[in-house]
Amino acid sequence: MEEQAKKIEQILATMTQEIGEVPELMLNLSKLSPDMFLEHVSNKKFAFEGQHIPPKYKILMSLAISAGMGIEPCINTYTKLALKKGITIDEILETLQLTRYVKGTSVIAAAQQAIKMVNDHK
Repeated sequence: MEEQAKKIEQILATMTQEIGEVPELMLNLSKLSPDMFLEHVSNKKFAFEGQHIPPKYKILMSLAISAGMGIEPCINTYTKLALKKGITIDEILETLQLTRYVKGTSVIAAAQQAIKMVNDHK
């Protein structure tokens, strides 16, 4: 148990170093369910360890996905991380602009049958 607590402390310290703080959700999860917290951190490590996509793009992709899904705590965390990693404000805004477009396109795509029906009806 003490070994698990030390590991969690190290992870939280790394989060503070990377982002400038520990996201409240992660802090609460680490206290309520250490196993779930460690599994989540393990999944993030697995997702980010690939070698083909540069880290900058992984952060921007994570920001875009979070924004597209409307997950505000993740949007804030990835924005803070992006700024700390030197990603420019223009790159962040362009990522959000592209996300907005793709999210809007999903509405049109989901309504494809309705658009066809309206078109056939005219």
